[in-house]
Amino acid sequence: MSQSQTLRRAGKRTGSAAAPGSRGIVRLVVTAALAMIAVVALYPLLFTILNSFKTRTGFAKNPLGLTSELTFDNYIETFNRMAVPRLFLNSVIATAGGLVLSTFAALLLAYAVTKLRFPGSNLVFLFIIAMLVIPSQVIIYPLYETILDLGFGSTYQGLILAYAAFGLPISTYLLAAYFRAIPDQLIEAARLDGAGEMRILFSIMLPIATPAIAALSILNFVWMWNDLLLPLVIMGGSDKKTLMVGVALLSGQYDVSIPLVSAGLVVALLPVMIVYLLFQRQILSGAVAGAVR
Repeated sequence: MSQSQTLRRAGKRTGSAAAPGSRGIVRLVVTAALAMIAVVALYPLLFTILNSFKTRTGFAKNPLGLTSELTFDNYIETFNRMAVPRLFLNSVIATAGGLVLSTFAALLLAYAVTKLRFPGSNLVFLFIIAMLVIPSQVIIYPLYETILDLGFGSTYQGLILAYAAFGLPISTYLLAAYFRAIPDQLIEAARLDGAGEMRILFSIMLPIATPAIAALSILNFVWMWNDLLLPLVIMGGSDKKTLMVGVALLSGQYDVSIPLVSAGLVVALLPVMIVYLLFQRQILSGAVAGAVR
């Protein structure tokens, strides 16, 4: 065996031995980076929860760290000042109505632009998707005027329509992407058997797209429940304002109690955290199913 062949073999053995070590270093770096991102993402939530148990004096002394004086007075005052059960019911009604209406409308639109193929279907889909790039602040005034003209000011109907309008573009986009992956032969076979379009939609397409609808519904629920702008504009200071608006009103005109506002935020975010923890598998399965299809 020549010296060059011996060196090449030694180099291969050295490279194969070093490869696991390099992979371990890369894995360590990736883990450390993900841990830092997780800390940055979770710190605001932990900061809010921690401050909700502080007194105003304790927060002033140490706003970022732990405190030995923990109290539930902020939560008691939050329930007394906010009428939490009433605001919670308002949020449930508005969020559920907007969620159902936006999902139903997105189902119809996504099926129409992907499977019916009528003249101008691509333009309709493009128009709906173009609404994604329009900031809500730009159209908030004409939207408010439209709600007033319809006679839905300070009503559940007005807020539900606004939620559905803002949730429709992203819902239609995601469902259309999912429907396009469903073979057209399946639809044609159902039509040959005499099934109408509505029956095809709700008996064939809806069961197939259940993972995508579940993930989409949870994501829409999160932003509708946490939204402050639309309820504040449409509901104002009426008795139908949502829980998040009630939290915003905890801030005084000349004085803001951070522990009190933190307690209100924890109360308002608790349903969202519970829903997300219970249905996080549906979110991942819907996203993965849509990607695989």
